[in-house]
Amino acid sequence: MVRDHLLMRGFMDGYRWEGDEDDYEFVHGISTRNKEGGDQDVEDLGHDQDVEDPGDDHDHNVGDPGPDDGEDQDGGHHEDEDDGPSSMDWVQDPYLQELLLKQTSNARAAAREKAKMDQLEVDAVTPLYEGCRPEDTRLKVTLMALEMKVKHKMTDTSFNDNMSFWQERLPKGNDINLYMGLLKEELATLWDTPANTWDAAAEEYFPMRAALLTTVHDFLGYGYVAGQVVHGFNACVRCMDDTTYRQLDRDPGSSKTVFMGHRRWLRDEDPWRKRKDLFDGEDEPRRRPRTRSGEKIDELLKNWKECPPPGKKRKAPEPLLKVWKTRSVFWDLPYWKILRVPHSLDVMHITKNVCESLLGTLLNMPEKTKDGPKARYDLQSIGIREELHAGRPNDDDDDNDDDDEAEDTQSRRKGKNAKKIEYYCPPACFTLSQKEIEQFFDCLLGVKLPYGYAGKISRYLDKAKQRFSGMKSHDCHVLMTQILPVAIRGIMDAHVRETLFGLCNFFDVISRKSVGVRQLRRLQEEIVVILCA
Repeated sequence: MVRDHLLMRGFMDGYRWEGDEDDYEFVHGISTRNKEGGDQDVEDLGHDQDVEDPGDDHDHNVGDPGPDDGEDQDGGHHEDEDDGPSSMDWVQDPYLQELLLKQTSNARAAAREKAKMDQLEVDAVTPLYEGCRPEDTRLKVTLMALEMKVKHKMTDTSFNDNMSFWQERLPKGNDINLYMGLLKEELATLWDTPANTWDAAAEEYFPMRAALLTTVHDFLGYGYVAGQVVHGFNACVRCMDDTTYRQLDRDPGSSKTVFMGHRRWLRDEDPWRKRKDLFDGEDEPRRRPRTRSGEKIDELLKNWKECPPPGKKRKAPEPLLKVWKTRSVFWDLPYWKILRVPHSLDVMHITKNVCESLLGTLLNMPEKTKDGPKARYDLQSIGIREELHAGRPNDDDDDNDDDDEAEDTQSRRKGKNAKKIEYYCPPACFTLSQKEIEQFFDCLLGVKLPYGYAGKISRYLDKAKQRFSGMKSHDCHVLMTQILPVAIRGIMDAHVRETLFGLCNFFDVISRKSVGVRQLRRLQEEIVVILCA
């Protein structure tokens, strides 16, 4: 092992033998001198196994000493580069090749171990998270957690103790304010410290302040940034505590929470307010919910109290306070309560979701369609659209309804061994026939777009399987706003086409760079009717 190490790595540079002058070694790579004073360059100790006497004159191992041998006055010695075998001769040595392979793998393992050690050194001085106690470094907290794991032998007590340990040192769940605090401080500085700016028109300086007008994110991101509930029974950010919801049956229904109050935005004289047979079975006499100003919400959230630790009860909050999970740090900004639209939704993200759901429903793709046996059963549980209720094929005998229901219940209880029951879904007004699907694909596959305008639509479509996949946000935007209205022209019923035209036009208008106020008001009225259609 020592010989292998010296062969690969050499001895330390500058090492000098401090023993007897007649017998010393000055090692650089490996260089030795025998008692007779003959110098010897031994750079490959394992090259020739028959060489045992260092004094023998061997072609490959020994260089003849001479007056210019490189020995200095202090007894040192530096190697002559012309003596000994060349490096190419060493490479052909099988022993050296095997040794190099072994040392290469060992070097890689050593490099990995060194990287781990370097990471430990970094973790020893890195805080667990920004704003934590100075003594809580990553390495220290990890060692304490491992100590508790061994101490409690992975019992329930160990698990609870470990959870309590992390709860005390890590930020609270969904507490985005901890990370948004620095941003809030910068925004407050930009507002409180105006910059002296030159006004070319008035030819004078004025103090200019910077303000955050709105944030842009998807709907779930809106809930995190605003601290408002975007799921559950109060998911409507406009209705808040006045949200109209309905929990659908679990099995065989979809078990979804649906919001049926969209007719509240219709005009008072609209006939759809009284069409209970098409909606939830009830008339809609209510008006649209009132808009709460930023001043009212700020006044409500001034005395906000965070949730108590687990295990401790708190008083029931006011109904409106149930809409918020936390008080956003943006309410500390002096101008935030007067903003009309403090949060905006990403139109490209929403367009992609709507486009995929729309195409999946038109093409009846199982993983993307919004129409299926569960959706048809939801209509049955609500008691509307009887002509669309799902049923079994060739099942016209009403006397066997009770037996069928009992069989369904028994099959669901069997779990994996349950009998798979097939349902027949009557075609809806938006259901495409096989001929219409072929026409739809032929139109999309024949579209040619300018270079760089969008991706090639034909790459995302599979006519044989009648499906699509891989479309990005911009591709969905172009398809939804420009191509889809042309592709559906000439297929489906007229009232379905008009509804889809209006939906595509809505996304086209709101994604423009400039939109007039009157156009937006008209678009607001149109989209309410489209959602009810």
